[in-house]
Amino acid sequence: MSQSSGPSLVGAVVERKAGLSIPPAVKTSGKTGFPVAQHRSRSAFSRARDEQKKADGSSRLPRPPAVTRAAGKPPIINDIDKTEDESSQAHVIAQASDEWRRQIEEENQRRVESMSPEELEAARKEIFEQFGPDVGEILRRSRAAREAERANAENPLRSAARPSHPLQESKVLKSAMASRAASPDPMSPSRLERQIRFAELTPKDVYVYESAPPSPPKQVLALPAPTDDDGPIVSLGEFQGKMSATPVEPEDVPMSSPPQHGDNVPAQPTPEPETDRMQLEEEPEEGTPEYIRRRFFPNVSPNDPSLAWIEGPRASIPSTALELRFDLSGSPITPELSRTLPVHLGLHHHSEGTHAGYTLDDIFLLSRSTVPAQRAAMLGILGSIALKLSHHAIQGLHGHEPALRKRILAAGVEAMAERGSVGVRAVEVIWSCVVAWHDNESGNNGIELKNSSDDTLNALPLDSVMKQVSDDFDAGALPHESLSQLLAVIHCFARHSNALATAITSTPNLVANLLKRFLLLPATSDVLPEPLAIQVLATLALSSRENATVVADSAPTLLRFIVILPSSSLYAIPLATSLIICTLNLYRALASYGLCAQLATTASEHLNKFSQFVLSAACTSDALRNAWLELVEGWSVCAIDPHRTTPEHDILWSQVVGWEWGKDILELGSQLSATDHSTWAALWRAEAVWLEGCGVNGVKGGEAEKALTAGQIRGGFERGIARQVVEHALQELSNMLSTILMEDLTRIGTWGKLSQCSELLASAIRLWLACLPPALVGPITSPPFMLPVSQISAVCAQLTTHPLWTALDSPKLPREAHVHLRSLVALLSSYLYLSRASPGTSPALWLAQAFSIITRYRQGDEEQTVFTLSAMRQMVTSDVVQMFGWPTLAFSDNSGLDPILPLLLYSVEHGSSHVGSHWMSPSSISRADTQRLPYAQDTSSKSALPLPKDWLFFPLDHLLRSGQTEAFKFLPPSWNFSETDIARATLLSAKIHRHVLGSYQLNTFTLSLEETVFSCMKVFMLEHDQQQQTSLQEVFRDPVVNQLMEDLLEPFTLAFATNITREASTPTLEHVSKRFLGSGTPFYQYYTDFVALYDSISFSHPLFARLLLPPISMRYPSDYRKYLWAEFSHILRTIRVPIASVITQGLQEYLWPLEDNPEVLAAYVRSLVKGQTEGTIRFLAVHHVACNIWPDLRQGTDGDERAMKLLQAVVGQAGFEAIQNVVSYRQSHEATVLPPQCFEGLQEVKTVRREFAVQCGREVEERLRQLLT
Repeated sequence: MSQSSGPSLVGAVVERKAGLSIPPAVKTSGKTGFPVAQHRSRSAFSRARDEQKKADGSSRLPRPPAVTRAAGKPPIINDIDKTEDESSQAHVIAQASDEWRRQIEEENQRRVESMSPEELEAARKEIFEQFGPDVGEILRRSRAAREAERANAENPLRSAARPSHPLQESKVLKSAMASRAASPDPMSPSRLERQIRFAELTPKDVYVYESAPPSPPKQVLALPAPTDDDGPIVSLGEFQGKMSATPVEPEDVPMSSPPQHGDNVPAQPTPEPETDRMQLEEEPEEGTPEYIRRRFFPNVSPNDPSLAWIEGPRASIPSTALELRFDLSGSPITPELSRTLPVHLGLHHHSEGTHAGYTLDDIFLLSRSTVPAQRAAMLGILGSIALKLSHHAIQGLHGHEPALRKRILAAGVEAMAERGSVGVRAVEVIWSCVVAWHDNESGNNGIELKNSSDDTLNALPLDSVMKQVSDDFDAGALPHESLSQLLAVIHCFARHSNALATAITSTPNLVANLLKRFLLLPATSDVLPEPLAIQVLATLALSSRENATVVADSAPTLLRFIVILPSSSLYAIPLATSLIICTLNLYRALASYGLCAQLATTASEHLNKFSQFVLSAACTSDALRNAWLELVEGWSVCAIDPHRTTPEHDILWSQVVGWEWGKDILELGSQLSATDHSTWAALWRAEAVWLEGCGVNGVKGGEAEKALTAGQIRGGFERGIARQVVEHALQELSNMLSTILMEDLTRIGTWGKLSQCSELLASAIRLWLACLPPALVGPITSPPFMLPVSQISAVCAQLTTHPLWTALDSPKLPREAHVHLRSLVALLSSYLYLSRASPGTSPALWLAQAFSIITRYRQGDEEQTVFTLSAMRQMVTSDVVQMFGWPTLAFSDNSGLDPILPLLLYSVEHGSSHVGSHWMSPSSISRADTQRLPYAQDTSSKSALPLPKDWLFFPLDHLLRSGQTEAFKFLPPSWNFSETDIARATLLSAKIHRHVLGSYQLNTFTLSLEETVFSCMKVFMLEHDQQQQTSLQEVFRDPVVNQLMEDLLEPFTLAFATNITREASTPTLEHVSKRFLGSGTPFYQYYTDFVALYDSISFSHPLFARLLLPPISMRYPSDYRKYLWAEFSHILRTIRVPIASVITQGLQEYLWPLEDNPEVLAAYVRSLVKGQTEGTIRFLAVHHVACNIWPDLRQGTDGDERAMKLLQAVVGQAGFEAIQNVVSYRQSHEATVLPPQCFEGLQEVKTVRREFAVQCGREVEERLRQLLT
């Protein structure tokens, strides 16, 4: 074995003196030779302690030794628990151990002194590599323990004061473990070798917490010397230490310093090297990235990129938010306050004991605690935080409310299945994150409340949540308050979206358990019924027809709340009234699908009594009257056409006549005052439905009923309360429309007032229309009763053109505004019916009203849209066209709008889902899929409403997508028209549309330039991807089609346009085309197909060529110009468009800013060199080439190098005419100068351009000398 040349760290092995050997004690068994039986009732530690006492021969004395006091001597204390033999034996062992340790230390000291610094450093590294960086601390603790043991041996008084010796405790512990190992587990054969070790405690591991409440510290007082009056005194010994002159506070003494005891203080251990000391002092906190680096990668630099992974991921919430602390009530605690709060408040039970309060991470961690009380407390804090977040009341968490809401809700859902206080707190958390979050939402059920930017509720495990709620309703183990909170949560789920509502009805027994727990209660129950439970059922019914079918099964059981009048109910009158109102609203919601109408027959007797109660003076609730009127309206609509109900013939009109609902409605009207606005609106609608039903099912179209009703109400509208109500609504609506500001539209109260006034006026107009004689054609001769038609017309005109329609897409708009908007649309549609029946309304005026109002219809107004389109078809005749002074070539077959009407109706009626009409009708109850509007940003809805301004070109869309659309499958059997007929009717209706709107200053509803250009492009694109056909079959070559397109584009040509720069916000063709092309097909691709089609079939068609130019203006990217000028340069010679015929609202959009794309500029130069362009094409090329060359047109020195190259190319390759045009061209930014004036006035800039020509070289100068001198 080879040895190292350097000195060894281990000294020579020498033989030491043998100490006193103690033979092992032999354990004897019982007298019989067998082991003594041990009772298992005593622990292994107790048996080991007894064995230790027997082995050491020590036992406690039965009583303390008597203390005698000798004369003249102080009292002494006897040795306890030490025998003379034991003391001598321990002394011999200690001397032998100290002797050989001292010899080894001396030998090691000599070797270390003889080593060089390099050897010392190498040895130190070797020790650290073998034993780790903590070896210095281990040796220091070992030496301190030896010194303390030696001091205890030298000071018996100090040793006796200790209750037990650490080594002795260790022996007892090992003995106990050995005793337990006496019977080893067969599954763990190595347990005999196992021992328990406890880590050494350091001052950093000990935390001191104040008691609750903290008591004042006791003052340590020095007692005076005893006197003779004190009686017998027993001395406990003499103090051997030294007193300090200055008292030392406990805080001033380092925790790691050993206690000072005068001369008995052991010598301090030899300090370790400086590097070890610094390493121990700077030891980072365990678990930190620096600790991991030092512990596992000590030789790697702290900034090494390979260790970036130990930093951990970044938190999604900033550190300031994570460090925010909360008290037990969920209120934030400021950092200053968190350091001063006392510990008895219970706010220090977390990892960082120096700060009061819990961080969000602490709360989320403890919310999953296995201790129920702790978990319940943390869930309570989360619920309070969620409430504050819903009102944005926590300053440090602004902007993080949605993310925290999602985490808090997940914590509540996770714990909602727990029992006791944990489950109760979990329900509170869910309620705070769901219901309280939507407190600012109104109770309107007409629209989904979901938000595309917040998917908190959609991310929930709905199946498990709904199942747990159903079980809670069934068991009823939770407190009633918690069950009510769960009911409110379910209501919010149902209002949130139709999908969540479907999840509720799809959960087995959830609806049944809801009814059992909150509504179908026994008479002896102490719990009162919950009206909110009926509202939940109504909300579910409004969400979809499928959900309404599920709710309809339980609807008959709720008749119990109607058959007993509020005055006779077991419940308080307010509660009984609320239950009746909610039940009536539920039945009305079911009637909107034609469901449960048979209840009117089943409970006819009780409903008759209830009707009498509503008509009596005992009924003082306006809400109850309104609910009854709306239910009567709904069941009357179902009875108009019994084939529309489910099941059919659920209710008959003869039954409605027998119940005399029409008479009851009029009787109620005699009891109303002028302030009952909402009741008047509901009454007029119900009476109008009654008359409409009489018109369908009555004798002679209900002529007698209509005349009777008109006679009864005529007085009220002429000089009674009804007139006051109408005039007040007109005045209020007109004032609001005149003074309303855009910021007012962000408040739901503004929309509520607009809706109330509009609903009132619309209901009055509907009643007026219902009183008209049957089979009326054209204007009436005398009205059924007086209405201020002129004032209504003015208000409707003001409403139609009001800026509020442009604010509907604003994110600040409350979503319930779309529900209130339906009343405004109902007013406009009712007025359109009124205007058609009013004398003095010309066809042109009515068409202008119809073209403007039809774009205001929203989803759910399909029935009104269909009526408007059908009425338009009847209005557009050859006589009307002749009245406009147009040729009747398009009406050679008197087809009018017949070719396009079925296609327009298909576009309106066939959407993804049918929303019920604002006012129920026989058509809506059979077609409606839901009664709620989708939320405003729902892109999945494929409804055509609201109609875009180019809606008249829907038929061409179907032709262009004939292979994808199903519109042609729904055409009537008599429909037989060609593509040319469809194109003619479409273009003619578009021309009428622009003419009548322009005649009445309604230009905001007309097509823009881009919309007109793109619509005409569709006519040419009808030939795209078509089979080979002759030119006679091409639609755009039809004379009528071509003339109609010319007429549509004429107002947008330069001859009619003003020389004003177009606003930058004007939509481009790229934006306009998105509705037809969709997001997957860019307009550039459409344009390339259009150019290729022109190249293949146009034969230089003039209008076709004009439509190529708008996309190459400077408003569009250079890709369009590059494609036409560079890639299809061979067709430029066929584009002979005069400047006056350019489709533009200002030629400046083709001229500025200057072209800077090199490839396009090169194409311009090539076109000038070849000399085959003319008209607008040549003018544009000259402009951009000349303005990129001459400094006076560039207005700067930028691009001189490119300008020189351009001028050299033009001079060297182009002909004289092209050079002359480029040299003499001038232009102005303020007012466009057209040819030939733009080539005159060269004298003003000759000098500047001659100087620039000189810079371009001698050849250029010589060729331009004649032009520039």
